[in-house]
Amino acid sequence: MIDLKDAATFLRLCETANLTRTATLCRVSPSTLSRTLSKLEEELGCRLCVRDKKGVSITPDGRKFERFARETIENYHTLESSLKAARRSVRGSVRIFCSVTACYLFIPRLLNELNLSAPLLEVKLETGDPAEALERLLAGRDDLVISALPGELPSQVVFEDLVTFPLILIGPRTPRFAMTGVESGDLHGIPFVMPEKGQLRFEVEKWFGTLQEQPDIYAEIAGHEAIVSLAALGFGLAVVPRLVYEISPFKNDVIILKELPWSNFRVALCALKEHAAQDRISTLLEIARAAAPSFNPDLTRRRLETLA
Repeated sequence: MIDLKDAATFLRLCETANLTRTATLCRVSPSTLSRTLSKLEEELGCRLCVRDKKGVSITPDGRKFERFARETIENYHTLESSLKAARRSVRGSVRIFCSVTACYLFIPRLLNELNLSAPLLEVKLETGDPAEALERLLAGRDDLVISALPGELPSQVVFEDLVTFPLILIGPRTPRFAMTGVESGDLHGIPFVMPEKGQLRFEVEKWFGTLQEQPDIYAEIAGHEAIVSLAALGFGLAVVPRLVYEISPFKNDVIILKELPWSNFRVALCALKEHAAQDRISTLLEIARAAAPSFNPDLTRRRLETLA
């Protein structure tokens, strides 16, 4: 008889295609996960996946079981909700705001986990300038936001860390200005593409303060992704989060000039403290807490694959 918990474990493996990240998400050791997979394969009498040095690939039989497992778990949640009326199910809707980059990197994993644990909770997602995230949260426009954490977080905000990473200085491969002196650290007179506001603006201004210089601002941009594109077009240097650079379609049109070693850009899922105990909010915060250890390995893997 198939255990629903084992079936849910296999669904997570289908989503991550990685044994280590799946084990982290399921809070078990890799050896325990391997035993679970072997048990499923023995019970079903077929190979569900192929494991080798390159990773995990799901077999055709595995895909059939994936569809069965997903449908079965969804049906179970529906049945559980109807039979146990006295037990509260997480229902309603929740509004989440984040940047386009965060939507690519974090939202798929969070929503996949949410679908497994609270399938009746509707998610309304909006993307935009990450500099506005905390402002929107404090104004009550959103229930949760994915945001960089400032040095002093408002006391009414609670959060779950997702990932921490550095900021990088980038420049165009084909600049429309003289790059003389950039390699030696002399940025005087070099046009700079600045973030319009937010934590990234604060970090860039702090960095220029350590250089005892004022940036020669070519443009002020709302949205981190647009900063990379403008730098790629040759209009100036820019400081951006490494995550934004990694997934930018303009990545090959810019070069990394340096990593800012003092930067510690923390990205977290944030909510208002007064709402954190609500089931629809606490469920997502708990999912973020469980998923967070898997994000750094995942991003490292993507970086290595890109370099290869």
